[in-house]
Amino acid sequence: MKKSQRAQLLVDIAKRKEDAIARQLAADKAKVQHDQDKLEELKEYAGQYESERNLLGLSAYLTTNYQHFVDRVQQAIKQQEAAVGRSQQQANMTMRGWMEAKTKTKSMDWLKEKHHKQELQLEDKKEQRQSDEFAMRRFMDNIR
Repeated sequence: MKKSQRAQLLVDIAKRKEDAIARQLAADKAKVQHDQDKLEELKEYAGQYESERNLLGLSAYLTTNYQHFVDRVQQAIKQQEAAVGRSQQQANMTMRGWMEAKTKTKSMDWLKEKHHKQELQLEDKKEQRQSDEFAMRRFMDNIR
């Protein structure tokens, strides 16, 4: 097996790994978007309840219960912000992994091309040598 063919196998393996990481990156980005959407929904929900509390003019007891509920929603918002941060961090790590895999694939492809060019040069030299040899034989046959 020629070096370029062996290198092509390495390129194929690297490309499959790059593609797998790219799929994971897409999934990670979708998770970030989902977590951000959920966070926005919680913020809207909290904002609605906060504005309703001011409009309702509740008694002290109901205001306390209402405030506890709003506090729980605020706590859920903080937890969701942390979830967004974690999913964004995971997406960033996957992005770095994908970039590294892409660089490796390009390197392997460059190496394959280098070997292929060397093989073509050797083949050209071989053909030239054979052509020169053939021409020399004809010349020698004509002299005789």
